[in-house]
Amino acid sequence: MYLPQVAIMTIALSIILLWWWARYQQIRSDSPAVHAPVLILSLWMVACAVFGPEFHVFRFPGVFDITIERAVFLILLFFLVMGIFTGKVRFKTKVSIEISMIVFVVICIFSMLRTGFYPLTTDFPSPWFVFITGYFFPFILFVFAKNYVQNENEVQLLLQALFCFGTYLSIIAFLEYFNFKQFVFPQYINNPEILLHLDRARGPFLNAAFNGVGILVGFISGIHLLEKKKGVIRIIYLSMLMLFPPAIFFTQTRSVYLGMLIVIAIFGIWYDTSFPKWKLASLPLAVVLIFVMAYSPKLLSKERREGGIYQTDEVDIRMNLIQKSVFLFLEHPFAGVGLAQFIPASVKEYKGPIPYIAESASPEFQHNHLLGLAVELGAGGFIVYLSIIILILKRIWQLSGKLQKTGLMGNNLCLVVLSVWCVYLSNNLFVEPSYAIYINSTPFVFAGIADGLYTRSLQSESNLCCR
Repeated sequence: MYLPQVAIMTIALSIILLWWWARYQQIRSDSPAVHAPVLILSLWMVACAVFGPEFHVFRFPGVFDITIERAVFLILLFFLVMGIFTGKVRFKTKVSIEISMIVFVVICIFSMLRTGFYPLTTDFPSPWFVFITGYFFPFILFVFAKNYVQNENEVQLLLQALFCFGTYLSIIAFLEYFNFKQFVFPQYINNPEILLHLDRARGPFLNAAFNGVGILVGFISGIHLLEKKKGVIRIIYLSMLMLFPPAIFFTQTRSVYLGMLIVIAIFGIWYDTSFPKWKLASLPLAVVLIFVMAYSPKLLSKERREGGIYQTDEVDIRMNLIQKSVFLFLEHPFAGVGLAQFIPASVKEYKGPIPYIAESASPEFQHNHLLGLAVELGAGGFIVYLSIIILILKRIWQLSGKLQKTGLMGNNLCLVVLSVWCVYLSNNLFVEPSYAIYINSTPFVFAGIADGLYTRSLQSESNLCCR
């Protein structure tokens, strides 16, 4: 009954504590301060995952409904609009990514003008909601992060928030897996009426794959934060990182397992350290090996609870979805079937064979983001979105030549951004993330940070040349 009030008080207390921490860091390191917009962004990153519609909705009869995370997002929009008027937010140089985003937004709007902004029935996803959460808001956050996250303390604050959130997700994963659900917060995570991934560690996302991405982002952030930690604090951080590998297993999701392998490979091969890397990874690796030894007879089982790597029902469904996608794309190669219209179009137009396991299931999301995007927006929308990804990856590569070799703001930061994007893209080969605001926003926030650092480095070089 009092959960909304408790959540608001918690957020307010978090603002006070984070603000105090930021001031302490500034005095201690004599570096630039953490500004309020970055503080609010860090809080929103957590709020959008935990304090969404499932947590509580404030209803204003006859006007609109609003959630806690949407209220915080309005504050971010306020800072962004004020930044445009005051010159804080600029669109003068190196805006190729923003231009591509604008083109993609226009394509989405034209698509919805053609096929509709709202679903035909409540069984189908809302095109307007998919547009907002999948693309428009993440693009806004890219611009926000590019212009507001500028110094080391601000980057550190954001990484700290994501690491703490990942630690929370890992603890909740333990509680879910071992059925201590009375201690899970928020309690809507245990809602038996929401059947999706009810038998896995699905966290506040109510989706095990998205929960795994949140844990992996926290894991990536925690590893990079070790650059600034020494002594007892470093040992505490390493101990907290030991929670993450088991939590990954508790999601019982193969796309998350793949993401973990990608992160380990990137950090193991390219991450620069002043000491042998095996020392950094020894404790987490020991935990992984213990779990592999304990569960090795079960990991290849067809039972999801035991690992489920050989479970083939979902593979059959996804292969059928690929067949539907190819059929629909060939039928509508240029304009597509319309944004968020994959499910109704596949139900209406596809008449091919359907595997037995899929016959009893309700119509499925595409479960492959890029392929589904090609079906819904056609070749034009697919090419523009792919160009956004390519430009972001190019910017990460360009930034790597502008940063120092060591430190929190060194070349390792490029690997952090790259790892987040690799996890996001690899996971999207198996899920449809368009309706998950946290999953879509996080990589674009990191991309905005990288683009902002690169743009400011060019401006600094230009100013030096002019002197």
